[in-house]
Amino acid sequence: MIEAVTAHKAAPKGNGLSLITPVKSLLVIEDDLSMVQFVDSVITDHFKGLEWEYVTSGEAALELIRRRAAVRGDCPYSLVMTDIFLEGETTGFDVWLECQELYPEMPFVVTSHLSFDRYFSIIRGAANCPVYLPKPLTVGGTQSVLDDYF
Repeated sequence: MIEAVTAHKAAPKGNGLSLITPVKSLLVIEDDLSMVQFVDSVITDHFKGLEWEYVTSGEAALELIRRRAAVRGDCPYSLVMTDIFLEGETTGFDVWLECQELYPEMPFVVTSHLSFDRYFSIIRGAANCPVYLPKPLTVGGTQSVLDDYF
């Protein structure tokens, strides 16, 4: 049996008391481990205390998201960052589409080597279109996008 634990941190309050708030969390779905190492370096240098994990396939991502939703509810992660093309049969778009139905409040950032034109031609007409972060990722671009969520 897997037991889920939710991390929390104390937030300073004006009168010295603290309020317990959920820790910000990130799920990275990426099958290129050099990209995972890149994201790790950006997080380590710029986003202290961010809880994050990664998986390499869409299938593993959906399983992890469902397990975490059992504890966290409607928004299992503060943000999901996914590549489009992954190991296995399930793409990053598939994960995003399923999560749009199950967890519509959970934000996504999609990464890929696709051109902006190609990406937007694929996603055209979709409600709540995810942010697109083109590869190769840069430190500044990645930090800028993550700053919007953390």
